[in-house]
Amino acid sequence: MRRRTIAHEILLQGVGLHRGTPVELCLRPGEGGIVFSRGGVRIPARTEHVVDTRLNTAIGADGAVISTIEHLMSALWGHCLTDCEVEIRGDEIPVLDGSARPFFLAIREAGFAELPGEVHPLTVHQTLRVEDGPSWIEARPGRFSLTYEIDFPGTAIGLQRFSFDGSGYEAEIAPARTFGLLRDVEAMHAQGLALGGSLDNAVVVDGEKVVNPEGLRFPDECVRHKVLDLLGDLWTLGAPLCAEISAVRASHKLHIALAKKICGAQTRVRGGRP
Repeated sequence: MRRRTIAHEILLQGVGLHRGTPVELCLRPGEGGIVFSRGGVRIPARTEHVVDTRLNTAIGADGAVISTIEHLMSALWGHCLTDCEVEIRGDEIPVLDGSARPFFLAIREAGFAELPGEVHPLTVHQTLRVEDGPSWIEARPGRFSLTYEIDFPGTAIGLQRFSFDGSGYEAEIAPARTFGLLRDVEAMHAQGLALGGSLDNAVVVDGEKVVNPEGLRFPDECVRHKVLDLLGDLWTLGAPLCAEISAVRASHKLHIALAKKICGAQTRVRGGRP
C-alpha cells in the first residue's frame, strides 16, 4: 500500500468526551507516520505509546497525554492514511457526534497526497489470543476480516454480532456512535470519565429503552461502534493487518493487548523465530 497523507489542513473544534473541556484540533500533511502533538511534545500514534485504555485509548510521551484517539484513528484507517500531523490544544480528541463520520468527511474534503514509499501489511502467522475473564480477542492467519460480539443482557442492546470485511466503512461503520448505560454514568463521572457525554454525542441506554429521541442509526449500532473502535486501535500498528480477527465482549485494553502481541510476533518472525 502506498503511503499517503492529507492534501490540506483540517481544523476541528468540540469538547472531549471524558474531560468535557473545549478542544481545538488541527490536522496537517505529514511524512513521518501519524504523529500527535500537544504543547510541543510529539507522540507517535503507535502501540508502544499507549498509556491508558480505560474506556478510551490514550497515548503519551514526556509527561504529555492525549486521550480518546480511537475515533480519529478509525477515520484515518478508513481512508488508508498512513501519515498525518495531528496538533491538539487540549488533552483529548473532540468527540463531535460520537462517531467517526465527522472526521471521515473532513478528511475526504481535505483530499489526499501520495507519498514516496510503501507500507507493507503485517501478517499473522499463528493464532494470537488475549483473554480477560469471559472477554477475549484473537487474530488468526488469513485475509483481513473482523467479527465482533457484545452482550448486555436485560438492556436494549442485548446480544449483537457484526462481521466486517473492510469494505463499506463510510456507510456501515463510520456513523456508529459511542454508547453507554445510564446506570453507569455516575460511576464513570466519579472516575473523571464521560463528563462531556450527552445525547448529542452518545447513545444512552436505560434498561430496555434507548433514551436518545432520534433513536438508533442502526439496529446494531453499538456493536458497529465496537468495530469502529477496534479499527482505530489496530491502526496504532502503523500498517494494514492481514488476519482474521474475532472479538467477544472485548475492550480497548484487549484491543491494544492484541496489537502488542501482533507487534511481538512480527519481531520474532523478523528475528527468525516464527
